[in-house]
Amino acid sequence: MKNSRLLLGWVAAAAALSITGCGSGPSGEAQPSSGQAVKPESVVIAVGALPDSLTASPWGGSASHVVLSGLGSQLFQYKSGATDAESCSTPSTAVTGRLAESAVPAADGTGVIVKLRKLTSQFGNTLSAEDVKWSLETGMVRQIVMKGSLKSSGFNVDNLVTVIDDHTVQLNTLQMTSFTVESLQNNLFSIYDSKEAKTHITPDDPTANKWLSKNLADYSGWKLEEFTPGTSFTVTADPKWEGERGSVKRVVVKAVPNTSTRAQLIKTGEAQIANGFEYEQYGSMADSSGVSVLKCTSQTRDTMMFNTKTGPLADEKVRQAISMAIDRAALVKGAYSGYGDPSGSIFPTGDAASTYKFDLDGAKILLSQTQYANGFPLTLSYSVSRPGPVAKSSAVLIQSMLGKIGIKVDLMNVASPTDFSSALIEGRFQAVLYSEPIVIADPAFYTYAFYATGAPSNTTGWSNPEFDAARTKLAATPQTNTAERAALLKTMAAIEDKGVPILSLVQVKGTLAKETGLTGAVPLSNGQVYFNALGK
Repeated sequence: MKNSRLLLGWVAAAAALSITGCGSGPSGEAQPSSGQAVKPESVVIAVGALPDSLTASPWGGSASHVVLSGLGSQLFQYKSGATDAESCSTPSTAVTGRLAESAVPAADGTGVIVKLRKLTSQFGNTLSAEDVKWSLETGMVRQIVMKGSLKSSGFNVDNLVTVIDDHTVQLNTLQMTSFTVESLQNNLFSIYDSKEAKTHITPDDPTANKWLSKNLADYSGWKLEEFTPGTSFTVTADPKWEGERGSVKRVVVKAVPNTSTRAQLIKTGEAQIANGFEYEQYGSMADSSGVSVLKCTSQTRDTMMFNTKTGPLADEKVRQAISMAIDRAALVKGAYSGYGDPSGSIFPTGDAASTYKFDLDGAKILLSQTQYANGFPLTLSYSVSRPGPVAKSSAVLIQSMLGKIGIKVDLMNVASPTDFSSALIEGRFQAVLYSEPIVIADPAFYTYAFYATGAPSNTTGWSNPEFDAARTKLAATPQTNTAERAALLKTMAAIEDKGVPILSLVQVKGTLAKETGLTGAVPLSNGQVYFNALGK
């Protein structure tokens, strides 16, 4: 019964907590009254890249986030605010049902009982417990990171789903964490129409991924009109779908790699939503008639990751020297045009760290205490798919900064989002510019994914038992215990800031350009726009 009581506490906490901060709401845009709201029937979204697959395999990084979060065939979602301005300024850590009607703890504390809504797929099949079981079990095969995410959230990945009846399942747990229920909004956890998907299983494709990667069979409420991998994606509203949606009935997502072209599409009204610009371009778009630029509160950080397994970067002092040689304030001014804040620690709530203070002399002294006193060659990989076009500007500035302490940086631009994501997951990098999007807003999760020993996204090779112990305690502490959690997070930040396997460079805003008056086009806590919210 202990797990049951703890889960009740965490569900209550999730309903009450919200992320606080001083970020602004929609820039310069008054919220229209419900009678005045513009309700377009069709929306065009221009993005930097689209994935090669409509499933999580192969994973296309930010490009996959756009599609999987936009469709939203997950059990839960982050709550939106009463207005777009509230959603922007105070993104929520509380979740609400999407495909699920409710989630309550099992009486014996062994899991979470999820009751499903009555929804139909594009093929007319009704959402069932078997869909949940098949989708989550095959999802772990389809994308191994999903298995790690479920396991870290406390779920029993070896016996995940118990079917109670046609519309009810128990998601079995080994332990409860502060983000167990919250994790069920993760865009990796898509629920598919298993009845239809199973008809496309072949001996060499037991999860039907080949078919699902090019076709829609889910409970998103959208029918696939067209999908050209990496290029374009169009869906139209399924009139038989029983869920809630805004007035938008058709969504076209186009990959437009050139930022100037994307900006022109927004300015001329040919696109209604776009993101991923050079930051200086947002300023010019904000001055355009009919365009609003959102600068929403976000926990997302643009980072620099190191492969600590071999070579110079295996030396902690070398990594510390690199951190101290980077002028983060200059990065914000030069590459981000002021749209962000210089990081003072790896995590947003950490104490200012000495390794984050810009100090060229100190960096040179640290480097002189290693076998690399005269510097060394360093390959810095980056991709405009993540963190975005700013990566190129940041890379050039960092190349210049590290040159001042003798490190000769060779820049490697990885054009393909899929290739970039694969190299990262497989640890095929020396140093890489990245962005840590908030997949699950609870810090007990995001401090696990890239930092904990054995975590699925930890490809830096860094491991620290003290950090792991503190993070485990954080995950076991309800969100309502704010003081205890804050103290644990500071302890963890101090450990990571000394080891610096990953550097936080800039705390960024959730920035987006949209047509003025279009409602629902606000990034949720995971940084993505939900197609069904558009036009409300």
